[in-house]
Amino acid sequence: MDPRPLAVPEALARSVRRARAERIDRELYEEEKRWRWHPGDGGDPRTVSQEALLRETSSEHGTKYFPVLFVSAPHIEEGATGAFPGMPTPLLYATCVLDRMLRIDEFPGSRVPDVVAVLNPPAYSAAFEKELVGCLREHRPVVVGISNLSEGHHFALRIAATVKKECPQAIVLLGGQHEDAVNPDAYRAASRRVSGMSGRRQESHDDFRIGAEELGRLTTLQTFARPEERELADIVFAGDSAFALPEVLKLVAECLPADAETVKKRMLAEPDRFTELPGVGSLFTYDWNARRIESLPLSGVPIDGDRLPYIDVTRMTHENRFPVFGHRRTAQIMACLGCKYACSFCHESADAFLYEQPKIRQRSPQHVIGEIRLRIEQGFEAVFFDDSTFTQNPRWLKEFLTLLEELAADHGTFEWGCQTTVNDVDRDLLRRMAAAGCSYIYFGVESAEPDAVRVQKVRQLLLVSEGDWTERLREVAHWCREAGIRVGTSLQFGLGEAPEQRLETLDLIAELHRAGCIPDGCVALNVNSPYPGTRQWLQMLQSGATLPDYREKLVRHPAFETAHQFSSITGQDVEALYLLAADRLGRALHQEEPA
Repeated sequence: MDPRPLAVPEALARSVRRARAERIDRELYEEEKRWRWHPGDGGDPRTVSQEALLRETSSEHGTKYFPVLFVSAPHIEEGATGAFPGMPTPLLYATCVLDRMLRIDEFPGSRVPDVVAVLNPPAYSAAFEKELVGCLREHRPVVVGISNLSEGHHFALRIAATVKKECPQAIVLLGGQHEDAVNPDAYRAASRRVSGMSGRRQESHDDFRIGAEELGRLTTLQTFARPEERELADIVFAGDSAFALPEVLKLVAECLPADAETVKKRMLAEPDRFTELPGVGSLFTYDWNARRIESLPLSGVPIDGDRLPYIDVTRMTHENRFPVFGHRRTAQIMACLGCKYACSFCHESADAFLYEQPKIRQRSPQHVIGEIRLRIEQGFEAVFFDDSTFTQNPRWLKEFLTLLEELAADHGTFEWGCQTTVNDVDRDLLRRMAAAGCSYIYFGVESAEPDAVRVQKVRQLLLVSEGDWTERLREVAHWCREAGIRVGTSLQFGLGEAPEQRLETLDLIAELHRAGCIPDGCVALNVNSPYPGTRQWLQMLQSGATLPDYREKLVRHPAFETAHQFSSITGQDVEALYLLAADRLGRALHQEEPA
């Protein structure tokens, strides 16, 4: 029970409400003003909740703020030339509810987090280490949150070690796709669900049916499995964290002056705080007394993307400017999570089943258009949609384009790009997209002749078309050129292709580059690697093969997007493949060093 008085002198309350209204009018963009996020309401952000009113008028707690730092762990080192650094959207979506609470001063606690920085380095370097150490020494954060992909997991642990060295009392939070993908609770639950199925449905998900031995090997990769990790991290988020993160910080505020063990004990003593939160997933921590990893599940209710506030892009240390948009200031937006395909090397469709979520989680066109309006207000000049298959839902896309055309009529055409597959576009659609401002599409080509078992989108094309993958790519690329849309491509090697198939792939892309369909610098090279959470990783788990450990520092060729340490193509073969690609593709190859 809150010991503070429930009544506030009216004159003081009026002063707080007036100050709030003035701040909202001064600091919020027009498109944000209809949004408020405080549990249990949905009103005007100028309105001050009773909890915030009591906090603002109380003198019991002294200093109002406590410092918090967020870091998006890079997945490459300085000198990599084949990667595409961008906005840390996973981290920004994880913090969006918290950011909204802070923007309107409605954090539900007696003390309020002060996000001192969001570090989003494009690469791990000596300069970044210096920036990190300087930030830690200047601000002495109470909490540091680190987000990472599997390829960046090694760097995330290095960042955590630096935090603990400089600020031993800081509470370190880890989250991101890697933690989602090594969550044994999720695999255990998915395996139980598959065991309860039958027939073709069970067969289609059989990769997820794992036994005790496989689960034992999986748990060795979980953060906290090694003793040294228990010293580096305090709380791990696996799954949705948009609502769990504010709850953890609220608990920190209640424990101030906080230390990690006090906060963890409160968490374990009050699990209902988390089981009632929207979201699918768990929080993990290591209990030193019981000497075991403890998990606290969330409610299991999927989060509605339309109920989330827009991400806050104002705090990042590195601005996003893509060459394909003329180095204009570019925002990234997720209109949809999930993909209708189930390619074996991609974690998206596997994630959906692993966490028992809808395969496609689509925001409404109106909500996405609202975010675009906000980015226009904030001075962004272009948008790139991070959806893996932006055009996969024709009905949604038709409505979105209609709204985008209306927006263009009011504000002028706004440049944008997306990524999708050659299956999910046609000539008329591309013309309409171009007229609505689309200037760039990134297609996951993989190969001129991809293996239809591993690359499901190829198998899907064969079911609906008499043409093959090569002809479809050639056709779509020329339609894009006619419409004025530049084409970017991702090539993936190590999917079982023969040497002559690699030549066919490179020659096809070179042909499209010469024809003006693919501009200079728009072809990315990838080596197939088994990432945690993908079907090919699950197949490795079932086969008894040694699982890749992404704690290790990865070995990568600087001209490739992905590392090759755990690939079938290693050593000198990678360099030979690069030389072959460089010879065949020339200026088409992406070779820009991150700024």
